[in-house]
Amino acid sequence: MIQWNAELARRLACREEEKRGIAPLIRRFMELDRRTRSEGFQALESEIPAADDPLLAVGLRLVMEGLSGEILEDILATYLLAEERTGWPFLRACVIVEGLMSLAEADDPAIMARKLVAYYGADRALGVLEELEKEAPMARAATTAKESVRAQEEA
Repeated sequence: MIQWNAELARRLACREEEKRGIAPLIRRFMELDRRTRSEGFQALESEIPAADDPLLAVGLRLVMEGLSGEILEDILATYLLAEERTGWPFLRACVIVEGLMSLAEADDPAIMARKLVAYYGADRALGVLEELEKEAPMARAATTAKESVRAQEEA
């Protein structure tokens, strides 16, 4: 999870209409999650050339190579801090980092969606989550999320 401070919050500021652009990115990560569950992380290799953002391309490669946890988070956080992105581009980069972390941890798509819709803010998150669930039903999403959290706590 990205550790927030005032500087990051300032860099994240963007217009409401720009935030709407997060949904396709969330859908893409959910699809990548489903694909890696059935084909393994090596399936990400074919996604790298099609990545529309250098951070996404590098991150997909790191996940494909098996990096996860603190090591992956440290590397991706360094990329975030080293770049001069602000506003919408920075928001998008943060969603990419969180999506990659969730992908690497093999989070259930329901948990992944909940992590990523948080970038809409609390006032819009539930509506966006409901839209995503209508498009790609997440079977027993709430129960699955609770079970996954319990399993992670027990590990």
